[in-house]
Amino acid sequence: MILHSNWQIQLVVIQSLNIILQKSSTLISSDIILLIESIINLGPRTKSIGLKREILKFLRILFENSRYSICFDENEYLGNILQFNIDEMIHDNRSNEISEQAKEIKKQNEHLFLKTKKSYETISLSTNIDSNDLF
Repeated sequence: MILHSNWQIQLVVIQSLNIILQKSSTLISSDIILLIESIINLGPRTKSIGLKREILKFLRILFENSRYSICFDENEYLGNILQFNIDEMIHDNRSNEISEQAKEIKKQNEHLFLKTKKSYETISLSTNIDSNDLF
């Protein structure tokens, strides 16, 4: 739905969601989990700096509220999407502002990004094959 809209509609939807998330005390992570992936995936795809700003604001709101940030702790897939898209925004050469904001979000929420990195390290360490086993 949101991926196929133009950037102006995406911007309005994300701005509205940000307001709802900031003002609502009844939403829980399961209420928004389906939206998170779509919104995060918009970041690297859009050329609109305003839309990228709102996506980063959306992430800050999620991380500031434990009811929402738990989504990334409990769902490895969302954590991987977050890792990929934040890294893409960090390396966005169209806007230094977006790159700096993405770096700040990653630094402030380092624990979410280290977990993903650790799981990759564990996989690579556990898949090492002894060269003697090959013969």
